[in-house]
Amino acid sequence: MTAREVYLAADPVNAEIVKDMLVDRGIPAHVRRQHLWGGMGELPANLYPQVWIDDPADFERAHELLTAFEQGPVEGGRAWHCPGCGETVEGQFNACWHCQHPRPHACT
Repeated sequence: MTAREVYLAADPVNAEIVKDMLVDRGIPAHVRRQHLWGGMGELPANLYPQVWIDDPADFERAHELLTAFEQGPVEGGRAWHCPGCGETVEGQFNACWHCQHPRPHACT
């Protein structure tokens, strides 16, 4: 099993957003070169942060999610009820806004 690059980000923040989106959808991912971005313009190299997935078998699904991400907001799913306080939480959130209880795995 070899990691594979799936996204070249404009900056470290964008790379982390993409990585988190993939991880939230069950695709283990990580960011590389996020610390080199500060040398942009000073070093003669491509220093844009990269998002890599850990399992190449996830490449097609990651590519579909990234295509949707670049076209606009990715659907977060349906609303869920917090088991900690009973609050209704919109589908794009992974923790309750009221009590910070994590989203149950059955709701993903």
